[in-house]
Amino acid sequence: MNVKRWLLWVCLALLFVSQVLLFRANQRATAAQSDARDAREQASQLQIQLDEVKASSVATLSLDNARLRSQNQQLLTKLAQANNDLTQVMLAKQKTEAQLQTARQALQLQQNHLQQLTAENQQVQAAAAPAAPELAAEDARNLCLQNLRALDAAKQLWALEYNKDAKDTPTAQELLPYLKGNVMPVCPAGGTYLIGSMDQPPICSVPGHVMP
Repeated sequence: MNVKRWLLWVCLALLFVSQVLLFRANQRATAAQSDARDAREQASQLQIQLDEVKASSVATLSLDNARLRSQNQQLLTKLAQANNDLTQVMLAKQKTEAQLQTARQALQLQQNHLQQLTAENQQVQAAAAPAAPELAAEDARNLCLQNLRALDAAKQLWALEYNKDAKDTPTAQELLPYLKGNVMPVCPAGGTYLIGSMDQPPICSVPGHVMP
């Protein structure tokens, strides 16, 4: 279980890094788009000035025309650079989104595997003691810990999907889409689960049922 939890935290770290990279890529894309828009507006204004200069006196036309052409060429160069930067930013954004999707899939697989282990453990316990009305205390604790891990994984997916921060707290209804069968897990010992905020792990009211 330590290895699986380690893999889960690695996936979460990848998700966090991908989110930061995506946020920075969005900022760079916005800045590049703003530069390109400004360059287009300046080029349009210079074109208007160029047209006005053409109607002015012959004596000043040559000098002003050369100046405006130089400025226009500089702006065109700036616009080309802005477009190139925007292309690079968009490519980086696509790469970051692909990494984010991969991390989401890895986290989802981790959650599915955890839920599968829970189901298998329940089946084993049922086969080993079919006549027992309740699970032994240790078995109940192990199943409860698996439920808590599933809730924690669901919280991480929810936070990732909706860009939540450490102080946000999901409701049970909001976590259902990320849980197996869209059903909230139940403590086999009759405990009550407290989901908690993103900076806290979910807890059970039964003493000893605590995530390591």
